[in-house]
Amino acid sequence: MRGWLLLHITMGMVAILTGPVQLWLGLKDLYPRLHRNLGFAYMAAIVLGSAAGYYLAFHTSGGVVFGSGLAALATVWLTTIGMAYLAITRHLYEQHKEWMIRSYVVTFGFVTFRAFDGVLAAQGLPLLDHIGISAWFAWSVPLVVNEVVLQGRKILRVRAD
Repeated sequence: MRGWLLLHITMGMVAILTGPVQLWLGLKDLYPRLHRNLGFAYMAAIVLGSAAGYYLAFHTSGGVVFGSGLAALATVWLTTIGMAYLAITRHLYEQHKEWMIRSYVVTFGFVTFRAFDGVLAAQGLPLLDHIGISAWFAWSVPLVVNEVVLQGRKILRVRAD
């Protein structure tokens, strides 16, 4: 499992480090060629990182709740980047930006996992319970908050009659 873990960690690091650059370049419409090339690197990192993530999720000793949370995270990671890619191939720039923001929120799930897990572990929950809850909360809660912000801005832009 060591090779799969190293692949997952390495690809996650590529995604987490290229993500902010991508978001900044995309939102500012700067250096389109660099943005495109880094986008392919980001996307490749997610595809490879997700493949390793699936392997690790299905071979974990952390229990079914933890494993299913990780498998769901890999699925959402692939889905968000897939939708971003589909949007850009159809020149739907606003949708592409939104899907990339969602993708990065999911990419950042590793960091939020550590935060949730630390809080839950401090509550004295058994190991399998706190890692299982964290595996689900680490990406789902931030994704819902992000969606409220993305959609809330659109709702508030419309003038009520």
